[in-house]
Amino acid sequence: MAATVLLVDGYNAIHAWPGLQRHATKTDLHIARAKLLEKLSNFVVFRGYEGIVAFDAHNHQHPSVPMVTPKGLDIYFTDYGETADAYIERTCAQLQWEDCRVRVATSDRAIQLVAMGFDADWISVLGLHEEVKLAAKQAKRASRTTRKPGRGIDAFLDRSTRDRLTQWRLHGKDVGDRKP
Repeated sequence: MAATVLLVDGYNAIHAWPGLQRHATKTDLHIARAKLLEKLSNFVVFRGYEGIVAFDAHNHQHPSVPMVTPKGLDIYFTDYGETADAYIERTCAQLQWEDCRVRVATSDRAIQLVAMGFDADWISVLGLHEEVKLAAKQAKRASRTTRKPGRGIDAFLDRSTRDRLTQWRLHGKDVGDRKP
């Protein structure tokens, strides 16, 4: 099956997602970005997607400081005077010839129409937020079922090893120990 590429309009998501909106001021914008990237990184890894998050740099007079890229995500700050919308359009155009599925997460209607024109799927940023929450619940549930029941080291040992350790603890010797 072909890979899925998720293109996200970063600031569009920050301004729409509950919990990130309050950090959307200029002083706390870096916190909102970090929280968004953490959630999206977990999501794309869990779903097996390739993720690209585009942020506008049109309010900045200078190039952005490079960010550490979380696993599964490419982060792109547009050049001065360019919008994330323009980057998303260009990337959709480039990816239409690749063997992959493209999903665009934005609530900008014009970009939604452009994405569909390039044969990409689109989802609103609030719809993506719901998918991210659902995936987090599924990942948590999956991690609970893969853990062995019990507490302590014995939860990670096979029955034979546990029995040998119990014999050693109770009798001071291993069952396999034989004195001549």
